[in-house]
Amino acid sequence: MIRRIVIALVIVGLPVGIWFAAKYGQLEETTFANAVATAQTSTEGEQAPKALLRVRIVALADAEGMMTADDATGRRFRLQYTGSTPVPPFSEGAEVRFVGHVHGGAEGYFHATQVYQ
Repeated sequence: MIRRIVIALVIVGLPVGIWFAAKYGQLEETTFANAVATAQTSTEGEQAPKALLRVRIVALADAEGMMTADDATGRRFRLQYTGSTPVPPFSEGAEVRFVGHVHGGAEGYFHATQVYQ
């Protein structure tokens, strides 16, 4: 009986584990435009998928808490960082890799939740 249970768990658990690893595994760097396009194709009501962006910080946080950044293609966009304070702190001109998701709207922005080392 226990043998059947173990076999059933392996048959069900293995595909679920592979699916989970593929969906939430290691992120590859992308651009802001690609992150926006991916977010637009995601299911409504679902948070936009996580993305990894390498950016150059152009301006530090303004009154709204938004930074301005350029991605690898030179596209300038707004970026909100709500993660823990990095060491060393952000500086203008610094290259940083952020993990987060895109928020759409008239003027979309990238909501970063962590710095990727």
